[in-house]
Amino acid sequence: MMNVDGFVRRVAPGWQLAYVGVHLWWVIGGAPRFFSGRESYFPGGWVPVALGALAAAGCLAAGRVVTRTGHYVLAGVTAVAGAALCVYSFLFPVMVVSLLFEGPGGGMVASLLATGAGAVGGVFCLLVAAGERRLAVQPCESCGRVHGRSPESRAETAPRWAFAGAYVAVAGYAARMSVWLADTVTGRWPGAGSEASLGALVVFVVLMSVAGTVLPLALAHRWGRIWPAWVVPWRGRDVPRWLVLGTGLFMGGSLTAYFGIAGMTAWIRGDFGGAFVPLLLEMGGYTLWGVGLLVAATSYYAMTRPPCPLARLGSQPGLRRGQERA
Repeated sequence: MMNVDGFVRRVAPGWQLAYVGVHLWWVIGGAPRFFSGRESYFPGGWVPVALGALAAAGCLAAGRVVTRTGHYVLAGVTAVAGAALCVYSFLFPVMVVSLLFEGPGGGMVASLLATGAGAVGGVFCLLVAAGERRLAVQPCESCGRVHGRSPESRAETAPRWAFAGAYVAVAGYAARMSVWLADTVTGRWPGAGSEASLGALVVFVVLMSVAGTVLPLALAHRWGRIWPAWVVPWRGRDVPRWLVLGTGLFMGGSLTAYFGIAGMTAWIRGDFGGAFVPLLLEMGGYTLWGVGLLVAATSYYAMTRPPCPLARLGSQPGLRRGQERA
């Protein structure tokens, strides 16, 4: 049965070439009538063609280089192409939500397919890049670690960059909430005529505070991976991995995409009015909050990998499967 990596390597080149072909057709002959919606906030035209061509080149070359340096270079190229395609197609989740709540119409389906094709192509590229990096670093086939360089257990200390990401997220939250606090004190929030109850506002503030302080810190600190002593029923046990990691990735990705990409782009284009400093604190705060969560979540993912089966069996860490000493 073909594994995921093999499937992606077979499908990705054709997908990228089809994406390039469609957008090249649109550049030369003009977009068809049914495509009356938007594909991105960024300029179209040759931009998706160039991104798709870079992605196609990377995917076509995957598996054809033999040197370690070549694998690293190809991993970097395909990662850049994949990230760029995802950024260009970030409206895809917005289109999904719009289609669910507003129904088809106004070129919605065509926009959904266009943005979805770019998003899928970007994910394919990122998966190919991950595969090329694995070929370069040659990790343990049992657990995916590079023994001696990767954390071996949850009890280890997270790297400094994980703490930096966590505290950048907290700083971004503080910047965003400073605007909210100023609006609340001056009576500008909630707005006139708002029917929101006091209870709903309290819940909103509590959830925002947890997501802006407890969540990023849990992604970096040991107590986010192993229940601390004061949590009596579960002390010393592993914190459910995806309870923290899944929330961090979802919040980080959502804030980065919606405010860091869409919001900042709209602001640069002049779509927002209002004072500069409050907008900077709000949009910049959300962006730092999201990026910091993603950085800290990357470390959390590595720190919470399951223990290596070879290590439990007494084999030497660092040896790949089939290379264990007798």
